[in-house]
Amino acid sequence: MNTARRQRRWEVDNAVAPSVYFGLDRKLCGIYTLEFAAGERYVGQTVDLASRLAAHRRRWDDIIAVSFIECAPEELNTLERTMITDAERSFVVRNRAFTNMPGGDAELDLVVDVQEQAEWLSGAQPAYPLDARTLAAERRQHTRPKFEQLAALDHYPEVLSDLATYIHAVIPWPSTTGGLYWGVSAMPGTARTKERRRLFTVNAHNVELLYMNHFSDDGATQSWLNVDKKKLSRADRRELYISETSYRSYPDAVSIYVPLGAMGELYEMPTVLAAARSMALGLMRRGPSNFAKFHSDDLLDDVLLQRSSSDAG
Repeated sequence: MNTARRQRRWEVDNAVAPSVYFGLDRKLCGIYTLEFAAGERYVGQTVDLASRLAAHRRRWDDIIAVSFIECAPEELNTLERTMITDAERSFVVRNRAFTNMPGGDAELDLVVDVQEQAEWLSGAQPAYPLDARTLAAERRQHTRPKFEQLAALDHYPEVLSDLATYIHAVIPWPSTTGGLYWGVSAMPGTARTKERRRLFTVNAHNVELLYMNHFSDDGATQSWLNVDKKKLSRADRRELYISETSYRSYPDAVSIYVPLGAMGELYEMPTVLAAARSMALGLMRRGPSNFAKFHSDDLLDDVLLQRSSSDAG
């Protein structure tokens, strides 16, 4: 006997990023149904629900809800045809059959909607709208000068090592979530003085998770790690230098002082690691970072490549 498939439904708002509704796992494979303000429906298949919804929004501004059934790739065509037929029984559907498409079913249809392909082929859609990849390229171009300034520092390898240790220990799925649910900025102007310069800041939602300062007067470089104080043990409070913070949106945060090069040793303390992870994931689950536009893709590239190099070694 076949088990009934679970269908999830979200009411959506054009002012809210699609990824907010679907959580950290943006690569959802299955059949989706769009609901429009006038009561119409549209049924399609995808391997990336958030990206597909974003594409449809650029085409239609009257989407009010989306439903989704997850399935295996080999089930997509059959399930899609069944759901289109079912939708046609009760609603007006916006799906149109195109007979002039070259070839038959194609994997490309999972990435670019077949309706959009047909419109492009007929010349009805002559230009490509700005998408996440293009916006990321623009951000990279904007943030690269500050990254190059950071990378030119003599002690950049040590700075990068501490940052990479933090990200790989604390941030969930950094290659997927970076630049969306959290960001790392290179050489930000925050709290800059004649003697002190911030080297990087890691943010999630509207709160700092980690930042590193360099002091020109004595050459010291140090970090402050923000964690959830409820997760710390009494031993942590005795052994670490901990300072109170004043984040209105995260009143349970405290800051831990971390000298350059000591980041790895800190995460050998299980309660500290749990406190850092709890704060990071809790903030990421609130939605995209308010500071994502300052995210340095180049700096994250270096972090990810350092992890790849260590794994290979």
